[in-house]
Amino acid sequence: MDLTDIVPSAFIPKPLTVVVVGTGVSGIQFAHDVTASLKDVDLQIFDRNPCLGGTWYLNNYPGCTCDVPSHTYQFSWAPNPLWSSLYPPAREIHQYLEDVVDKHNLRRFMTFNTECVSANWDEKSSKWEIVFRNVQSTFERTIWADIFVYAVGRLNNYKVPRIPGQDKFQGKQVHTANWPSRMNVKKKRVIVIGNGASSVQCTAALQPVVSKVINIARGPTWIVPHVFSDDGAVQRHYSSEQKNALQLSPPKYYDFRIGLEKKLAAGFPGLWKGTRSQARFTSLSESFMKSKIADQKLLDALLPDFEAGCRRFTPGGPYLDALQQPNAEYLRDSISELTSEGLITSSGRNIECDIIVYATGFEPYQPRFPVIGRAGQSLSKAWDREGPCESYMAAMVAGFPNFFDKNANGKIIVPWPGTVLHYYAATEIIRWEDFDLEYENPAEKYASFGNGVTADGFVPDRFPWVIPPLQQKHPISLSSGSPEKPLLVQGRI
Repeated sequence: MDLTDIVPSAFIPKPLTVVVVGTGVSGIQFAHDVTASLKDVDLQIFDRNPCLGGTWYLNNYPGCTCDVPSHTYQFSWAPNPLWSSLYPPAREIHQYLEDVVDKHNLRRFMTFNTECVSANWDEKSSKWEIVFRNVQSTFERTIWADIFVYAVGRLNNYKVPRIPGQDKFQGKQVHTANWPSRMNVKKKRVIVIGNGASSVQCTAALQPVVSKVINIARGPTWIVPHVFSDDGAVQRHYSSEQKNALQLSPPKYYDFRIGLEKKLAAGFPGLWKGTRSQARFTSLSESFMKSKIADQKLLDALLPDFEAGCRRFTPGGPYLDALQQPNAEYLRDSISELTSEGLITSSGRNIECDIIVYATGFEPYQPRFPVIGRAGQSLSKAWDREGPCESYMAAMVAGFPNFFDKNANGKIIVPWPGTVLHYYAATEIIRWEDFDLEYENPAEKYASFGNGVTADGFVPDRFPWVIPPLQQKHPISLSSGSPEKPLLVQGRI
């Protein structure tokens, strides 16, 4: 007889209730990590959509693909040697996520068609009171959670600019992130607003099937060559023999993935302002665009006057080809107002169209619902206020106990200023108890994370959308120098 058979334990474990909002890539990763590493956890994951996938469920516009190699865009614990192409379409990526969830038995934790209405921290019980609503029946229920994980993603809360006259336009207005599955674009006159990644893909896909496509953007953008295919081809489709070879030989597949990752990592020095690597990268991109664009007027409108890497660049050879077709046009302009039959640009041009496509990005930072922490403070206001970083390890927010965000807002965490490998190395060995820290400037207490990795370098009016608006107005330097200089944030998450 063991002593534990007659002496009751003083500690009786109970399941820890963990509630997650979001079943995209981050929600799936979290579910895998919890089930693989923890016991006695009551895991519940909710999503307002009818199925999992997040961004890759919502984004299904024409031409939507991954713009980095598929074999580098997957879970490390769920490698897929059977990707159909170098840049797979959105539907294939979504199916990959579905297959991963089913293979690892993660769907049992997920509830769909359920949106989060609010989340309030209760100091007395030390729990989160979270209200959910069924989007079909509008029935609401409350769940009390020990841990609350905010995994809603950054690329699903799409942003449509407010333009006078939007209620007058008689045609269709759509955002690339909310594309109607049955919308017919054949022989239509289409205007695409914006020239980011979605626009580059969408414009190229629309051009062959519409009667006219006009891409309107306020500024230029860097279009870079395709460096991941051996012959520089825009796309590469894998044969059955190639896929089978990778599937049957894990060492060969590993070496293949390492080769792609090395190409990705080799590009990072080109993002550092003022370096020879950046000069070479800018020169390479400029030469590529000049070789692809025969029309000097179009080249002048598209070619940026700032260094490559200052804004997100996109591999988009087909986009440059599409803009030079007879039924396509690029306008370096902004929009003054919409009319019943089209729009009027700021330069006064009146353009008639059937469909207006907003490829205008997302609102990545503001919470989708009220999150109220300790002492009644709002997460929305906490992320809006000025001052030093108020998050811990880019995952927790001061004043919001047991609340985790996969990318908590703050001065320095979006995104990590180095490579993924650098992040892993930096966080693997940190023992804060070994340090006796004294801050020369309390407002830059986390500057050491960026020293030697970042540079002060964004042109004031060229901030990419990933930089929070408040930080654009009141930037903090990650490296030594004046705190008035803006933060250069580069890296791949």
